[in-house]
Amino acid sequence: MTIVTLSTKGQIVLPREMREMLGLRKGDRLVVTLEGERLVLTRLTSKKGEWQHWRGRLAGSTILQEHIAEHASEVQQDERMS
Repeated sequence: MTIVTLSTKGQIVLPREMREMLGLRKGDRLVVTLEGERLVLTRLTSKKGEWQHWRGRLAGSTILQEHIAEHASEVQQDERMS
């Protein structure tokens, strides 16, 4: 059991170990619900937020340039076959 303290602004800090176990990161949104005398935190997932997790993950790679080159090659092949 882990004990946290409520700040004067009504904030709590989730222990690092728990954040890591759940894969929570800065900026993740949580839904707070009340079940009897319990607060339940649930990660808010949305279609919009899912891609943001991957944003910047391929920085420094050449994957986009490779994709563009592959596409250009396919277009050239299609034009030759026409």
